[in-house]
Amino acid sequence: MREFMCQVMADYSIIVIFLHVVSAAIWLGAMVALWFINRKASSSMPVERRFSGRAELFKKFFLFLAPFIIIVFITSFFLSLGYRDAAIDADGFIIDQDKLNIYKYINIKGAMWIAMSMNMLFMLWIINKASCRLCKTQTANECMWLINLYLLPINIGLGIIEMYLGIFLGHSS
Repeated sequence: MREFMCQVMADYSIIVIFLHVVSAAIWLGAMVALWFINRKASSSMPVERRFSGRAELFKKFFLFLAPFIIIVFITSFFLSLGYRDAAIDADGFIIDQDKLNIYKYINIKGAMWIAMSMNMLFMLWIINKASCRLCKTQTANECMWLINLYLLPINIGLGIIEMYLGIFLGHSS
C-alpha cells in the first residue's frame, strides 16, 4: 500500500493537491454559506415553518459534503506520507528536525480534521433526533440552537485554521 501511495504522489501529486484543496474549500465554503442562509432564514420565518425547511437543508448539506470530506481524508494521507518518511526512519529515529516539525503540524491538522468530522456527525445526530416524528415543532426548533450558535461556527473556525495551516505547510516544503 505504501508503494502505491508513493507512486501516486510521484506521478499525480498536482492532481492530489488540487483535489485536496478544492474539497477543503468546498467543505469550508458550504459551511459558511449554510451558516449565513440559516441565520437569515431564522429571523424571518415563523417557528412552525422554520424547522422543516432547516432540517431538510441540513440533511442535503451533509449528503452534499460527504464525498468532499472523504476526498479530503484520502488525499491528506497521500500528502502526509512524504513528510513522515523524510522526518523519521523505519526504526523511529529522527532524520531531519525541520521535516519532523512540519510533520507535527500535519498531525495537528489531522486531529483538527477528526474534530471537525466528529462535530459534523454530532450535528447530524441532533438533526435526526430533532426531526423524528414524535418531536413537536417547538421542541425540534429548540434542538437546533446548538448547531446554529456553536457547532457550525466551531467547524467554520477550525476550517479556517486548517486552511491557514495548509497554506503554511505548502510554503514550508
